[in-house]
Amino acid sequence: TFLSEKAEADRNFAIGYYLKEHGVFPDNTSLTGTLDLYFQLCSVEATTDSAAVISATLANGGVCPTTKVECVTADAVRNTLSLMYSCGIYDYSGEWAFDVGIPAKSPGRNGHSALIPLL
Repeated sequence: TFLSEKAEADRNFAIGYYLKEHGVFPDNTSLTGTLDLYFQLCSVEATTDSAAVISATLANGGVCPTTKVECVTADAVRNTLSLMYSCGIYDYSGEWAFDVGIPAKSPGRNGHSALIPLL
């Protein structure tokens, strides 16, 4: 999956070079290394059970519901949920935010995760 993500990433590279040209990245940032990490993260496989635990952990403020261990910091949860809310559904994110109003993530191929924090 990583190689197919990378092979079809012209738009990602274009956006990356645009951001680099405008000084968005810290000095000495490897754009190709950063995009490789992004493509790898896009290629992570998860079972429905593990995806549910990940979503529940975020909804639970970073505390894993199965182990009761805080494994994600409050800042990381806040930042992740903010990104999910504002751009997790890609082109539909704005409409989703107004119509549904909860953080969600739609991966490129299948599955969908929406959560209600601290419910």
